Amino acid sequence: MRRFIVASQEIVRDRVQIRGPEFHHLRHVLRLEVGAAVEVCDERGTAYRGVIRGIARDAAEVALTQAAAAGPQRFRLTLAQSVLKRPAMDLVMEKTTELGVHAIVPFVSERTVARISPEKYAERAARWQRIAHAAAKQSGSPPPTVHPPVSFSEALRVSPENARKIFFWEGEDGLHLKQFARTEPDCRSLYVMVGPEGGFAAHEVEAGRRAGFVSVSLGGTLLRAETASLMAVGVCRFLWGDVRFPPLP
Repeated sequence: MRRFIVASQEIVRDRVQIRGPEFHHLRHVLRLEVGAAVEVCDERGTAYRGVIRGIARDAAEVALTQAAAAGPQRFRLTLAQSVLKRPAMDLVMEKTTELGVHAIVPFVSERTVARISPEKYAERAARWQRIAHAAAKQSGSPPPTVHPPVSFSEALRVSPENARKIFFWEGEDGLHLKQFARTEPDCRSLYVMVGPEGGFAAHEVEAGRRAGFVSVSLGGTLLRAETASLMAVGVCRFLWGDVRFPPLP
């Protein structure tokens, strides 16, 4: 069944309007017609099944027949990611969405290689949001909120209220993530920062600690920036989220 991402405000009683890029995909790529069965999902993770009842020039109306509310979210994960070069950043947006991250905060730090002019922040954020939406449609995960890029200092300030805050630093040799997890077994919200290709500068590490962040290590292997992000999110979801592996035979 074809899946589309919609804003919750587009859902009125038992009807929803599919507009914008999602409508273009429905009408001009998939060429769906009236009567086709579809699935839609809003930003809160609620999934609906329905049938296309009308197609206008710029929108399709879907009659909703069934809803499945998202289950309770025991663990919320926000990734603050230093901006990477386009292929790597696109990969992080796609794969961390599939892994179930709830929000992504791109930031620019001292050693960030991929520089974006401020006038293009909104454009780049829109591109990343489209990538995240496509990944959410394929994986079934709720689409994360992708914020426009911010400065490193701003990224330190925008952590969700009551979230535990950590940043991964290759220079940390005293505290591994699994050791941190033992001290926070019931963590409900985690704000994770991952640096650029060259890592965090020393003064950024100190600024992070002053802002209440804990520096942790992912191990002794030196990882590429995008690999570190995927590993960090995957391990955090395994430690605190709803990822479960079957028992060994």
